[in-house]
Amino acid sequence: MTELTYEKLLQNEVKTFEDLKNEIINGNKCCACGACIAYCESQGFDVIEMKGYNPEFKSERSVENCTKCGVCYYICPQTKVLLKELNEIYCIEDNIGKIVKILAAKAINTVLEKVGQDGGVVSAILTYLFEKHKIDAAIVSEFDRNFKPVPKIIFDKEDLFKSAGTRYSISPQIFPLKNLYTIPKEILIKKEIFDIDELRIAFIGTPCQCRAVNKMKFLHVKPAHVIKYIIGLFCFENFIYDKLYDILKREIEVVPTNIKKTWIKKNFFIQTKDNKEFEIDMKTLNPAVRNNCHECDEFTGRFTDISVGASGAPEGYSMILIRTDNGKNVINSMLSKGIIEQFIVPSNRTIEWKNKKLDWYNKLISLKIRNQTNMN
Repeated sequence: MTELTYEKLLQNEVKTFEDLKNEIINGNKCCACGACIAYCESQGFDVIEMKGYNPEFKSERSVENCTKCGVCYYICPQTKVLLKELNEIYCIEDNIGKIVKILAAKAINTVLEKVGQDGGVVSAILTYLFEKHKIDAAIVSEFDRNFKPVPKIIFDKEDLFKSAGTRYSISPQIFPLKNLYTIPKEILIKKEIFDIDELRIAFIGTPCQCRAVNKMKFLHVKPAHVIKYIIGLFCFENFIYDKLYDILKREIEVVPTNIKKTWIKKNFFIQTKDNKEFEIDMKTLNPAVRNNCHECDEFTGRFTDISVGASGAPEGYSMILIRTDNGKNVINSMLSKGIIEQFIVPSNRTIEWKNKKLDWYNKLISLKIRNQTNMN
């Protein structure tokens, strides 16, 4: 972080990991993004680790190793600090956030469209960034044989196929950055990178995860400095892995190892490896919703370059909300080169179409906020 920014923070009482633990983690508000651990570990501090889906002190001895710098508290997406500053940077005036352009699109590449979710737009964006040498790596979410999300840094577009699709249980997306300074030399040599700090990464994550990345970038703390593109995924709520699949096993007798694909279109849908499809009422899954989701007032991801999601999109397409010049340049270039195809709205209905989508997103966000009020 810059010296000036740090001095401003010190004007207030410095919060430490103990405060983060008491206010957020013990309060069951942690979203398991991994930001605190990514920062702490990348600095060589031997203090905290992820136990299950919660950051914890590694041991009693590691409590003494804590420098009490307070960075973990400030970059946590669940704390209120720095939100005013981020709102100013991103020109946030409402719950949706600044939008430079809104459109629906799908990938032209039939392989990406088939393998990816809702038109394969995110996979197409990452493929474009790799092919045009605008990034050296991307942080994505793969999954193991139990359909459990596994966050990972990938260095080639070919690895995108392993991460295509959506899993609705949490993936600690920022967590892999803790190993930034231990990336094998052979990978860096292959990418012709001779200074790890020059690495360029695209980050894909939920609104809360993108919020954490932006807090890190605002404070200029490593390892978020290598993230050059932030792509947010629409997210209404996320689920606790064990509880979600316990419910699915009970309701439809489907186990994680037999799942091929999941998606949400009002209700929760599952396609098994033998191509059977099941639909589950979303209310049935309420017991599995992560508690931190009840604290969230975002849906489309305000602090991003590009936000992508299926909600409100025509069948086979994704909605794209462009928020920054960084995002505008990428999407405009992809459209002009025919990498993605835009859904055509009649010129006399363009404004009506846009307003209808924004009204829908506002309703969803209002529903989230209302649900929070009812729970409290």
